[in-house]
Amino acid sequence: LNTAAALFRKRGYEDTRVRDIVERLRISEVTFFNYFPTKDALIMAFALEMLEFSIASVKRELERHDRSVPDRIRSVMRQWATSWDSDPEFHALVAKQSRFMTDVKGVLREKSLQLYKQYERIFAEGQKRGEIRADKKPLHLAEMMEGMLILIAGNWLSGWWKDRSESLQKRFTNAVNVFLDGCAPQRNVTAARAARGSHAIGRRPKARRGQVPGR
Repeated sequence: LNTAAALFRKRGYEDTRVRDIVERLRISEVTFFNYFPTKDALIMAFALEMLEFSIASVKRELERHDRSVPDRIRSVMRQWATSWDSDPEFHALVAKQSRFMTDVKGVLREKSLQLYKQYERIFAEGQKRGEIRADKKPLHLAEMMEGMLILIAGNWLSGWWKDRSESLQKRFTNAVNVFLDGCAPQRNVTAARAARGSHAIGRRPKARRGQVPGR
């Protein structure tokens, strides 16, 4: 896989032939096809690695009960974004050719469902700990977050906004913070609104001479 990845980076996916890969590895095409029936199968293997990396990251955070669930979710997003930030062109290639961000099938779909289940578990834990609002199903929260992040990652990788000077990690951080604010328990939101209201009342201008206060 590493050899194929190096050739894809250097020559591009379309201009890299199976023959180029086997020559670099010094193996026969028969041996290559025993592991990968097509060149596209290599791309699928890379996409599978990416999903397995995400699943492993969430599993590790599920064991870290000493930290809040929102902080653990932020940690997962940082790990994912850092990985993609390191090699955006290659990740864009894999995302485009495998379509694992738009039209997942087969084993990639199974792995994607595993990832959703891990997200569901961490949101459910947050609800039990009173850190995540309990009026929404954990799986729905997972779906909303994943959909948001896939769109942001897709736009960033494809150069949708032309300027990619801002890191994916920063984009993820901004989006996840807004999302987690919306996931906060309602009592926290109410308290925050009350605090803002009290602050505004404290700054109410004084009544002018002859005016009845409050009118």
